[in-house]
Amino acid sequence: MTAVQEHPAQAGEQTLEELCRLAAEHREHGEHRGTLHPMVWRAVEESVLPRVAVPAQCAGLEWPVPRILDAVRRVAAADPAAGWVAAIHAPAGAFLSRLDLAIALGLAGPRPVIAGSSLPAGSTEQHQAGVRLTGHWPLVTGAPAMTLAALAAPVHGPDGVAATRWWLVPRRQLTIEEDWDALGLRGSASFTVACETDVPFEHGICLTDPPRLDAPLFRYPLYGLMAGCIAAVAQATGERALAAFSRLAARTRTRHAAGALSEQPTAQAAFARADGRLRAATALLDSATAAAWNSALAGQVPDAERALLRSACCQMAEAAEDVCRELFDAAGTAAVHRASGLEGCWRDAVTISRHALVAHRGRQLAGAYELTTVSAKDL
Repeated sequence: MTAVQEHPAQAGEQTLEELCRLAAEHREHGEHRGTLHPMVWRAVEESVLPRVAVPAQCAGLEWPVPRILDAVRRVAAADPAAGWVAAIHAPAGAFLSRLDLAIALGLAGPRPVIAGSSLPAGSTEQHQAGVRLTGHWPLVTGAPAMTLAALAAPVHGPDGVAATRWWLVPRRQLTIEEDWDALGLRGSASFTVACETDVPFEHGICLTDPPRLDAPLFRYPLYGLMAGCIAAVAQATGERALAAFSRLAARTRTRHAAGALSEQPTAQAAFARADGRLRAATALLDSATAAAWNSALAGQVPDAERALLRSACCQMAEAAEDVCRELFDAAGTAAVHRASGLEGCWRDAVTISRHALVAHRGRQLAGAYELTTVSAKDL
């Protein structure tokens, strides 16, 4: 009997659909316990998402960027906390493109799940073979599933100047402190990790250095890819808020006006304003992503497109927060109940917009280029 092998693309889609199904089914678990359900963590590990940006030479998939962003958005539509985990794990595979291939292969293993913290919260003490890395790094999203952590800490170069590098540390050398207790994205388990361990120099990378592998995915701006995944979660959150408001407005009766909330002019105007703003942000994000990806396919991404991409990601995060707040206010008292769905969208959107990649720093980098044509390395 001849065995029929499943096409990798079909298998990948199936694991993604299964993750979305389980994430939606167990969403309340994360809300109450600050971590995803064990079945969802297992689905994250077994899905394609942690491998979509891993180099093909390391058995990765190297998906096109628009496809990566769409996958993250789909998971976030099922459960924002699971989407946040996906937004961190999915682009982190590209870190391996900054390593020597043999080292990348050794660190990746058969099924890498990479998490990390960009806060330079650790310290390094150099010795002959590498550094002694010590510290506590907060906000490591998806820590329960990770096999490898990228932890930021400064190291002094030959000129004595300190520069921040990300040190890749296997999970077995880390301690996880389950201290995540935030306003939104509650199930994402963005825990603190700690270590005191030796790390070879070759396991440290600078994200602003050029990749060692030449492929469209790695020519695409790495910071733009990471910010795009954050923006994809923001987009899904805004879309969920619009859907929640529509349902709530159809069944909610206002105290001093006849008819349902959906029939009130103020509610109608608020919905149209929110819908229009989110559509505009989506159009800008899609356009900027497509332009940068097409340039990456052809060669290098121009600085102007990098700046527009980062600006579009920031615009999406801000638009989603504004949309959720406007709809929450327009729904009145009915919005305060958890069953409405609006209060959860508002909490998630506020939390998303605080991420450094789409907050003040991202806007400042984009504006600096637009005003002065100065392009920062982390644009």
